[in-house]
Amino acid sequence: MSIETRLLAVPVFAMFCASCGGSAPPAAPVTPAATIAGKVTEASLTTITLTAEAETRLGIETVALEERGVVRTRTVGGEIVAAGGSESTLTAPFAGTLDAASAGPSVGASIRKGTTLFRLIPLAASERDARIEADRAVSEAAGRQEMAALRSERAVKLAQDGAGSRRAAEEAQAELAVANAALKAARERLALASGGVGASGAITLDASYDALLRAVHAVPGQTVAAGAPLADLVRLDSVWIRVPLYAGDVQAIDRGASARVMALGADDTTPGTLARPVAAPPSADPSTAAVDLYFSLANPGGSLRPGQRVSVRLPLASEVSSLVVPQAALLHDAFGGTWVYEARGGHVFVRRRVSVIDIAGDLAVLDQGPSVGTRIVTAGAAELFGTEFGVGK
Repeated sequence: MSIETRLLAVPVFAMFCASCGGSAPPAAPVTPAATIAGKVTEASLTTITLTAEAETRLGIETVALEERGVVRTRTVGGEIVAAGGSESTLTAPFAGTLDAASAGPSVGASIRKGTTLFRLIPLAASERDARIEADRAVSEAAGRQEMAALRSERAVKLAQDGAGSRRAAEEAQAELAVANAALKAARERLALASGGVGASGAITLDASYDALLRAVHAVPGQTVAAGAPLADLVRLDSVWIRVPLYAGDVQAIDRGASARVMALGADDTTPGTLARPVAAPPSADPSTAAVDLYFSLANPGGSLRPGQRVSVRLPLASEVSSLVVPQAALLHDAFGGTWVYEARGGHVFVRRRVSVIDIAGDLAVLDQGPSVGTRIVTAGAAELFGTEFGVGK
């Protein structure tokens, strides 16, 4: 072995001996970032033990948690739209100028039946003078009727005295009947011509029903042609809900059953408002593979507006066996958690968390909770809740 090789081997051997000479120093203990003392799990929640007298005073009633077949629902989004046939457009009956002195309601206003929206002054002289001509015709017919009445009275009197012929009296009575008919027709024409017509021949265009003024297409002072649209009206006493549903899920929905409509963000226990299905023109969206279902909903206060989004609970077509509990047994804490009280016998009650996934009538459908057969408090659950947190009876 050369000198150079021996010189290199010496430090390598020294390092090997140092590594085998002893163990590495122990690692420093790790200090936890947080320490939890007295940790309480949901399995060890407060147990309430009542006396027999207290249980009677609180009116505690229990039912057995059961599993039964219920018609489940599916909650989806919907959009408020105007009901079919509830939209109309007010048009000008003839060419004219909108009176600049009569400004109607503003767009978006709720208007009542009979509210004047526009005052239209006609352009053509014949239309402007229609009321005047009808008034003149009534005056002329009234004069002729008065003369015919006098002639008839005179002819009848002469015939009775023998100074006149019976035929002349009959002819005078016939002329009176014709004059009466002409006067009646003239008065009817005047009534038609006077409907909303002023001295200048202007007419007022009024709302024919309670509605929402959606759009205005003309302004006061503007000259419009006959048939020109002036305003769009929409009735809101009843609205439709358009529910876009994935085409693959349509068969699972009971198309003939009513749906429940709720505000966005409502919890699962909200009953909602009943909406019945309606036959509407078929519509779909190929970009989202959605088919539209329509439901009719009463809207007497007009609180729902077209374009508003709502939640819709649709009933499924088949029953599913699920764990159910009466809604009266449910309790909600300040954080949105849902609970029930389990009765364990001997006047002992324990609060248990449950997860509500659906509402079927007066029953709440649970996703998780106590086992089947567990006795659950219905009447008196709120009193137990208050007793546990120090505000009970």
